[in-house]
Amino acid sequence: MRRLLLVGVVASAAVALYRRAQEIADEEDRPLADVLTDLPRRLWQDIETIPDDLRSAAEEGVAAAQRSAESVDA
Repeated sequence: MRRLLLVGVVASAAVALYRRAQEIADEEDRPLADVLTDLPRRLWQDIETIPDDLRSAAEEGVAAAQRSAESVDA
């Protein structure tokens, strides 16, 4: 049962990556094969930015909370 679930998850991820590669190829007017070969590098770069993205989101959340508190106090 677990193998079937794992196969389903892997297949879904592969389909999602392929569709995203198709979108990128259309947006950048590049051949799909080029985008597919470049996809691992792009994914790695995206993963590397996660800590900065989380930090920025936290800072934006703090700023929004401060603005909200100020508007309630006013």
